[in-house]
Amino acid sequence: RRKLRRMPAFPTTRWSLIRASDRRADDLGAAWGELVRDYRPAIVAYFRRGALARDAEDLAQEFLLRSIRESWWSRADPGVGGFRRFLYALLKRFLAQQSDAAHRRYERDDADVPDAAGDATPERAFDLDFALCLTRGAWRTLEAEYGADGRGALFAALEPWLADAPGHGELAALAARLGIAPNTLAVQLKRLRARFQKTVRAALTQLCVDAAQVDADLAALRDALAQEGAQA
Repeated sequence: RRKLRRMPAFPTTRWSLIRASDRRADDLGAAWGELVRDYRPAIVAYFRRGALARDAEDLAQEFLLRSIRESWWSRADPGVGGFRRFLYALLKRFLAQQSDAAHRRYERDDADVPDAAGDATPERAFDLDFALCLTRGAWRTLEAEYGADGRGALFAALEPWLADAPGHGELAALAARLGIAPNTLAVQLKRLRARFQKTVRAALTQLCVDAAQVDADLAALRDALAQEGAQA
């Protein structure tokens, strides 16, 4: 008799927890609460770019309440990839429904429909907001880790150079101020940057189904950040 090969278990990540319908309520609540805390700014920012921008905070609250009350997350198709893409799809559908309702209300009241604040590339704009949420979370994690190790001052000094390289002479000046050899400080900065990148990837891994999706999401988010930097 042939033995059936067991499929590998889907890893328990924040994404798999909120997608599951058979998890304990407290497990789902904890995973959901963390996601709301970390990514609510991106949700609010999405609504602020549309025709109903003045109601962004209320829309975000209604979206979050309905999504958990009506179990939208447990219906996610694994083929969608990860949390970021599914969240964007849910936001688009929800905003379209709200906009249709608003149009009907304005037509009934014979009032002018507000113009959309719209973005030529709404998905890229959402990716930018999502990337900022992701990097802020990684920043908070590293700040806490360095603080716990008694190196909070070092983190605060090096943090401005997580994304941008120090200017000519800046690293040496900081080393002199901290009483650290410039080469040692350069190594510390290199390690901090590596830990930051690793922390961002670890956070994204919790929101994706596999490594390939993590790579795809990282590429999309880096592209959004690069585009924003080029326009600044």
